[in-house]
This record gives sequence, structure tokens and C-alpha cells, in this order.
Amino acid sequence: MTGETGVTGGLESLRGKVALVTGASSGIGEAISEALAREGARVTLAARRVERLHALAKRLAGAETLAVECDVRDEEHVKNAVARTLERWGQLDILVANAGFGYRKPTVEGDTAIWKDMIDTNVYGLLLTLKHGVPPMLERKSGHVVVMSSIAGVVATPGGGAYCGSKAAASAITDALRMEVGPQGVAVTAVEPGVVISEFQSVAGYAPDIVPNMLKGATPLYPPDVARAVLFACQQPVNAAINELIIRPRGQVYP
Repeated sequence: MTGETGVTGGLESLRGKVALVTGASSGIGEAISEALAREGARVTLAARRVERLHALAKRLAGAETLAVECDVRDEEHVKNAVARTLERWGQLDILVANAGFGYRKPTVEGDTAIWKDMIDTNVYGLLLTLKHGVPPMLERKSGHVVVMSSIAGVVATPGGGAYCGSKAAASAITDALRMEVGPQGVAVTAVEPGVVISEFQSVAGYAPDIVPNMLKGATPLYPPDVARAVLFACQQPVNAAINELIIRPRGQVYP
């Protein structure tokens, strides 16, 4: 169907697009990488755990992938991941800034070393990823940036102050970027998932009752659920942009 603007509806193909996904070694980043590869995109898999990246690349045999060690806290690592992507494929169409982790402790009990590591990853690492990953898109006046934030950046929870703060920062950074680069042809999407079952909970130190209390019997999300939503955002026609995407389990009420 053709609308008043003359633009034909329907989802755009991702075949032949070049994507860079940080935090691709597990969880949501791994699922997004797999989903993009299935759609025919060429994908740079970037993360600290290189052995996992190579295992993922092996599973994706038949797809065009490139595994690159990348700690987003290290500017040279980020610059290298972008440079190797451009050297391999000559362009960058989709940047998925997914690397990050969580931590739950009441504020007065928080481990300051973990706070610093988390903020360096979730905020500073995000800024580095955007600083070096977006310019190739601006040069071509096209592309799509996806930032993995969290519902925790929208709704604060007891014990989640530091993590919620880092994700509120991520959402604010994403919205500022949208205003900066949208007029230059680059779409920007903040993805804010609710409860997604992955390694995240064990890394964050969740007590056994935290997730059940959030879900109250609802069926949780899993990484492929979030990956489908990311694909949908990336497949929008050039005249449309999904700027913020909140995805919760259907029965999740809080947060």
C-alpha cells in the first residue's frame, strides 16, 4: 500500500547491510548478531571473550562474520573494531551498542570498584562506541544506531540505583544522539527491555527472589525476543524511525 507521501509500506531488507554488535559474546548481543546474520547482514562480532565470538562465528557458518576482541572501555579497542569493519566491508550500516552489565546492591552497601567498572562500561564505553561508530554513517548520510538501554533506566528499583542511573544515562545519551544525527540521515533507537533471562542475572548478583518478584508469574523474555524487536526497528523504511522501544514480558507490571 502506498501512503500520502508515496512511500511504499513494508519492512526493508537487511541483506548486504554491515553491522557491528558490541557485547556479542552472550545474551542479547549474541541473539541480535544471530538474527542479523540470518537476515543476510554481514556482522562484526565484538566483545572481550574472543573464544565465544569464534564459537558464535562457527555456528553462523555460511554468514559473513568478523570476530574482533573489543573492550568498550578501551578507546583503541573501539577504534580498531570500527576500522576492521570498514577494512573488511567498506561501510557500516548498523551499529548495535549492546555491551554492558548490571549490579544490584543497596546504595550504602555498593562495591565502589564494581560501580566504576559498570559506569565505565555502560556509560563511557557507550560514548566511545558512538563517537567512533557513528562517523562512517554520517559520511554516507545513512545508517541505524541501536543502543541497548533498559527499563531500569525508566523505572528505578531498590538495590538498582547505580545500574538504573547508568541506563538512564544511556537513554539520555541516545536521545541526544537522535537529535544530533537524525537530520543527517542516521536513525537512532533506544531499546529498553524488561526482564530478559540470560547470564545478566548471575553477573548482576540477583538474589533468588528478585526475578520472580518482578514477574509475578509472568512468562519472561529471552534474548531472541529482544533481537526480533531490534530487527523490526532496523527494517523500518527510510522515512520512519522507532526512537524508543520498550519491550516487557506481557504480564510484567513492575518495573
